[in-house]
Amino acid sequence: MTDLVIEAANSIPSASLKQGASQTQAVNKAQLSSKPEALGAEQAVTSEQGSTSEIEQVSTWYLYLIRCANGHLYTGITTDVARRFNEHQSNSPKAAKYLRGKGPLTLMYQEQVGTRSDAIKREIAVKKLSRAQKLGLIESVEHSAQ
Repeated sequence: MTDLVIEAANSIPSASLKQGASQTQAVNKAQLSSKPEALGAEQAVTSEQGSTSEIEQVSTWYLYLIRCANGHLYTGITTDVARRFNEHQSNSPKAAKYLRGKGPLTLMYQEQVGTRSDAIKREIAVKKLSRAQKLGLIESVEHSAQ
């Protein structure tokens, strides 16, 4: 059995050995480098995914409805309603394109939903409602607040 191992080792061309040695040196240099670019793509993705999943577990998501000056209703989701509404009002680059130039905007409704997945499902359900049903949703909250 040792004869087979020796024969297999001796059958590798010398060019492949040189190439393998240079690849090993490149990997060693990347590991020693302190630059973030030297990290392998898998390592960077793993660390980003780890932090993202922790954030999603802690954060609470909200559904909100905004009324435009022309009366149209906009539905969205966020983890911070006040921050998101301010982004929409200020026409910042993060504002929804649909709302740009349609101010003044009024925050009409918000509800705590839970996880991001729940918020997306709720947003889809609300967007499927008719305008009258959305206004009924807004009115039901106004009446319960009084």
